[in-house]
Amino acid sequence: MFQYMKTSEKKEINLLYIVPELIQMKRMLRAPRETLDAVRTGLFRSQMRNISQNIPFYSEFFKENKLSLDDFRTLDDIRILPVIEKRDIRGNPDKFFNAQIKREKCYTSHTSGSTGEPFRSYFDRRTWIRKKYFSKLRARFACGMRSGEKIVIFATEPPDQVKLSNQKKFPRDLMLKTAFFSVFDDPETSLRRFCEFKPQNAYGPPGYFFHLARTAGRKKISTPFLKRIYTSSEIKINPVFEFIRNIFGVDIYDIYGSTEFKEVAWECDRHQGYHINEDEIFCEILNTDAPTSKGVVGDIVLTDLRNRAMPLIRYRIGDKGRMMDKKCSCGRTFALMQPVSGRSSEYILLPDGRHLSPYLFTTSIEKFPGLLQYQFVQKTKNDLLVKVVLKGDDGRKRNLSDIEEIVRKIINGAMNIEVEQTRMISAEENGKFVVVKSLLKDDSHRDQ
Repeated sequence: MFQYMKTSEKKEINLLYIVPELIQMKRMLRAPRETLDAVRTGLFRSQMRNISQNIPFYSEFFKENKLSLDDFRTLDDIRILPVIEKRDIRGNPDKFFNAQIKREKCYTSHTSGSTGEPFRSYFDRRTWIRKKYFSKLRARFACGMRSGEKIVIFATEPPDQVKLSNQKKFPRDLMLKTAFFSVFDDPETSLRRFCEFKPQNAYGPPGYFFHLARTAGRKKISTPFLKRIYTSSEIKINPVFEFIRNIFGVDIYDIYGSTEFKEVAWECDRHQGYHINEDEIFCEILNTDAPTSKGVVGDIVLTDLRNRAMPLIRYRIGDKGRMMDKKCSCGRTFALMQPVSGRSSEYILLPDGRHLSPYLFTTSIEKFPGLLQYQFVQKTKNDLLVKVVLKGDDGRKRNLSDIEEIVRKIINGAMNIEVEQTRMISAEENGKFVVVKSLLKDDSHRDQ
C-alpha cells in the first residue's frame, strides 16, 4: 500500500504538483455527474490519441480499420476497439508498449499469476505515483483515516524483506506512521507486536486478519486503539468478515484492485458496493463481448484512462462482477460495482469441462450457523473436498451433511463430495487465502 518511495519518485513529488493533484482528486469524489463525465471524456480522447500514435498494436488497428480520433467522441465509442486478454499481451508485449517512452524511465509491477506465468505492467512516472499513492490515500481518507495516524500493513512478503521496508521511513511517515508486518509471521507474534505499535488502521488480506482475530479471541486480547481495517487481494467471504468485525469491533473496508491497474474500486462506510475510481479507470461488464445490463454478472473489462507507457484498453482481467443499479447513499459521485468472484483459475472444473464459480455456492453455504470459513479443494476432475471451519459444536454434524447436500445439488451430482471440518485453513505460498484450490496438473485451470 503506502510503500517507500524511490529517489526518482521523490523528485517527481513536489508541492507544485502534489497540492493541485490532491485537491482535484478530492473534488472528483463529489463532483456533479456532468463534471466527472466531462473529465472522463477528456481523458478518454487523450488516451485514444496516445494509443493511435504511440502503441503499435493500436496504430496498426487504427490504420487497418481506417479509424481516426473523430470516431472516439464518447466513452461508448470504446466498443469499436477489441477486447484483449493477458495472453494477447504476453505473446508480443512490445506491441502494447509506448514506442516513445524508454522502459528504464518507467515503473513496473510484476505478477506470476496463479499459474506461474509472468506478466509485467509498465507505468509512466506520474501515473504510477497517482495510482500507487494518491488514489489510495483519497479512498482511505474518505473512509475516515486521518494524517498522522498509525497504520500496520500486513504484506505478502517474507519477514526479511518486510524488515528492510520498516527501515525506510522517510518520506513515508510524513503522512502516516507506518509499520510493515509479514503475513508469514506467526499470528500470535504479529498480534503482540500489533498491540505494542497500537495502530488506528490495519491493511492486509482478510485470510490473515481471520487468523489474527481467532488468536485475539482465544487469548482474550482487546485492541481498543484500532479504528478500521482495510482488506484486499482475496474473495470476500461474509462469515470471515463478520467474525473479524465482531472480534476487533471495527468496520472493514474491502478494496478491489489488480497488479495491472492498482486500485480499481473500494468500499465506503455504507457498504452498498465498490466505488470505481472513474477518473482513473473505465469499467465494463461484458458477457462475451456484449455489455450486460446493470445488476447482471459478467466479465470485468477495464480501460486505463491515464497510463501512457503501457495502457491496457478493454482488458479482460479474468474476474467476474456486476455494475450496481443504484447510487451510494454516501453522496459520492463515483459509480458502484460489485466483484463477485476471482480468476478463472479459482473456478471448479466439472468432469464435462464446465467451470463453476465459487460465487454459486456462497449464498447457500454461508447461511449455516457457526460457519466461519470454507475452501473448495479440487483433488481430481471427479473429486471435490470442502473444508470448513466451524465455531463451537452446536449442530456440527448436521451442518456438515447439509453443506454436502447443498454442494451436491449445485453440481447436480457430477462429482464425489467430501466435507471435512478443520481447525484452520492455511494460506498459500504467496501468503493469500484462496476459496478454490486446484490440485489438477493439466491446463484446464490455466490463467486466462
